[in-house]
Amino acid sequence: MTGYLLRRFLQMILVVLLATMAIYTILNLAPGGPMSGLNQIGDRRQRFSEADRKRLEAYLGLDKPFALRYVVWLLGEDWLGADYMHIGLKRANDLRFYANPGIAYASGGYQIWVQGKQTGTNEAGLAMIEAEKVWIRPTGKAPQGVIKAAIIETVGHSMRVDVTGDPVDAWIITSRDTVWEATNAPKRPEGNWVSVSWLFGPYGLLGKYAHFHGNGRGVLRLDFGSSWSVARGQAISGIIKSRLGNTIKLIATSTLFSLLIAIPIGIFSAVKQYSKLDYVVTTFTFFGTAMPVFWLGLMLILIFSIKFQDWGIPYMPAGGVISVRTPPAGSLLRALNIKPGDTVDQIIHMILPTVTLSLLNMAGWSRYMRSSMLEVLRQDYVRTARAKGLAERLVIVKHAMRNALIPIVTIVVFTIPSLFGGATITETIFSWQGMGRLYYDALGKDDWPLVMAVLFINSVLTVIATLVGDILYTIVDPRIRYT
Repeated sequence: MTGYLLRRFLQMILVVLLATMAIYTILNLAPGGPMSGLNQIGDRRQRFSEADRKRLEAYLGLDKPFALRYVVWLLGEDWLGADYMHIGLKRANDLRFYANPGIAYASGGYQIWVQGKQTGTNEAGLAMIEAEKVWIRPTGKAPQGVIKAAIIETVGHSMRVDVTGDPVDAWIITSRDTVWEATNAPKRPEGNWVSVSWLFGPYGLLGKYAHFHGNGRGVLRLDFGSSWSVARGQAISGIIKSRLGNTIKLIATSTLFSLLIAIPIGIFSAVKQYSKLDYVVTTFTFFGTAMPVFWLGLMLILIFSIKFQDWGIPYMPAGGVISVRTPPAGSLLRALNIKPGDTVDQIIHMILPTVTLSLLNMAGWSRYMRSSMLEVLRQDYVRTARAKGLAERLVIVKHAMRNALIPIVTIVVFTIPSLFGGATITETIFSWQGMGRLYYDALGKDDWPLVMAVLFINSVLTVIATLVGDILYTIVDPRIRYT
């Protein structure tokens, strides 16, 4: 078993890595994105300058080559341009990598002062200035004779800048002898630091990427970045945490409710094959599997929220997680004198979305249980158990049901990813503020970091679910062994 688990763990790592490649590639190849609408404003005075555009690209991480953007999304960007790495289980003042003041802090759109001399012009006719000292995002009064500019882009150890008061751009050339001052560069804290400048530093093996230095740690270190549009500027991990509890309550409740009903119904339908109960269950399953979830959700809202109100019957809330104000007259919440935000208020808001998910799950799962049970009841060991004179209930529960649960285990374990991912359509219809609704909003607003975070965690949970399913097989059926 240990060898099998080790092999499966290695396979899971490979599958997740391939999934991250697919997620990142597909979303980055999709048309649109946060930069598609820039400079489509009619008034020229309100349009973005090139420096502003570069600054926005740097903020969103779109200034990097595609392959590097993928690596940074996985591993973070704090190691780019770093001169030192902290050794230890805990980070030093929340820093694992540290970059000395230099080109690592030169991002598009930043204001700089440059002290140096012009050495000529390039092929495009731009002045080439060899920098002796560079101030990044300086404050206070500028020293006499410095060049004031805004960074348009950084390439290797050079910066193309928009010189203040000059319509012509210039190139700033830096070297090892250039002195840097960067107000946004933190001081290196005390701790066990080892030099990695030979690899990541500005003049190391990966020095041409040093100017992409940032604070992101990558999804493999559970840093999913910040939201672009759904909750602009907020940490994605915090957004997910605020929604995850609602989804877990909804999915866990509907799954448990479905299992408690679907499995007994499937067993009775198989044992009483071709009875009236069997025909009723078969009809229900056909109806349930063919019924779109959005239609069922809308019908429940129409009947229990709108029509009940028209008929003068205490009506259910049509959506939301809790009441945000005093319930209106005529509602079930008002009839029961329920205070907004308490436990009963949350339970009543859960009823309609839970019923929607449960009915659909019950329809499919009861059908699977019936088919599996019918197959098992025809096996020789079931006939032998009956021939020995065992009670029919014992034959069904101990000998038949246990083996019939194997297909159900396969299906149910894949509800594990849905505990995180949510039921997108159901949560959207009922305005349930869970992960499904969050994913829908992120797609609609081109919030790529948020979409990729949800898909990444779902892919990890999916491969975990397959492993859990394999382990549960050995519990349900003792004949199964892994070597």
